[in-house]
Amino acid sequence: MARWVVLLRGINVGGKNRLPMADLREMCETLWPQSAPRTLIASGNVVLTAKGTAAGLATQLGEAVAASFGLKVAVLFVAETSFRATVAGCPFVHEAEGKGVHGFFCFTPPTIVAEKRDQWMIAGEGLVQDGLVVWLHTPQGISKSKLADNLGHVIGHVPTTARNLNTLRKLVEMLDV
Repeated sequence: MARWVVLLRGINVGGKNRLPMADLREMCETLWPQSAPRTLIASGNVVLTAKGTAAGLATQLGEAVAASFGLKVAVLFVAETSFRATVAGCPFVHEAEGKGVHGFFCFTPPTIVAEKRDQWMIAGEGLVQDGLVVWLHTPQGISKSKLADNLGHVIGHVPTTARNLNTLRKLVEMLDV
């Protein structure tokens, strides 16, 4: 049995893809009875224990969500050690305000297109790729960032699911319990 952080893409965003977290926890308990799933906020964050591979577990949960809710959502299982290392390795960890730093977890390998990045990046912003995670620092806020708005063009249109650093830190805290 391994511990996992599970990230679902596009859940409960703008009133779309509604999936109550109580239902998600129940679904995880049904799939993996000893999983002890815990969720964080309504955007599809789960910490649980399960046996299997990341890809196999993600497929199981994705199929269960589709069957029960009619939602086709991408699901990413990240092993505890990998998740902890990713958050600890955030290049913008010095930022006290974690809502201005986002980790974009990519479902396929991204490729940063420097010309596109430079076209939309403003002074003070930062963009760093670390394996399958792209870190974005937007000190003026993500809603005001043209780089954030055009990130798909910058990283090669790979599917992602993003969490701000505050949420990622809380998920690490959940792993500690």
